Amino acid sequence: MNIPTESNYIDIHTHSSRDNCFYVRNIFAQDLPLGLPEGGPFSAGLHPWHLEEVDIKHSLKILEKAAADPRIIAIGEAGIDRNKNIHYELQETAFLEQIRISEEIKKPLIIHCVKAYSDLLYFRKLKEWTMKWMFHWFNENLTIANELIERDCYLSFGRSLLHPNGKNAEVFKSIPIEKAFLETDDAEVTIEDVYKKAAELKGISMEELKIIMNLNFQSLFLK
Repeated sequence: MNIPTESNYIDIHTHSSRDNCFYVRNIFAQDLPLGLPEGGPFSAGLHPWHLEEVDIKHSLKILEKAAADPRIIAIGEAGIDRNKNIHYELQETAFLEQIRISEEIKKPLIIHCVKAYSDLLYFRKLKEWTMKWMFHWFNENLTIANELIERDCYLSFGRSLLHPNGKNAEVFKSIPIEKAFLETDDAEVTIEDVYKKAAELKGISMEELKIIMNLNFQSLFLK
């Protein structure tokens, strides 16, 4: 596995190539038959938005086979999105199957969650899962953030940190930085800008923030 250095910016979740940083690029399960792009590392998963466009069983089989590739370091993004008019049962089935894959191949789960944090907390509490989960583009209150952190989950923040007086900035300031990541997703923002704001919110130097994000990466993917 390619791993970042302490001097790297780490973009933990993006859908495209990014300059001047170490990044984890997300690949949708239905695109896996085309092969992985050059480079890596990658996450790969069946996104809840796509469940009515694909053969779910077939896509999950492709995902499970591809997930053995060492360049794929996480499953996802998987999850539940109550903002989309997609049958909940389909979303739940696909999510639980991706938990299973994550557990069986021993790779963490990257989660997409919209207005469904109580659902995913319920699934997290169902049993003592061995693999850690990371909620990308976290967008909930501090109470939910702390409940997820208590259950060995990580939270990733992006462009929303740049919004003045936004609730995500306040949540980020309040949680343990050892459970946080930074990302660009598909936003028109650089990871450097997100890091600058994150360092400001935490009152630490950029160099210290890079070291902490590197340690967080090791904790999520290498332990």
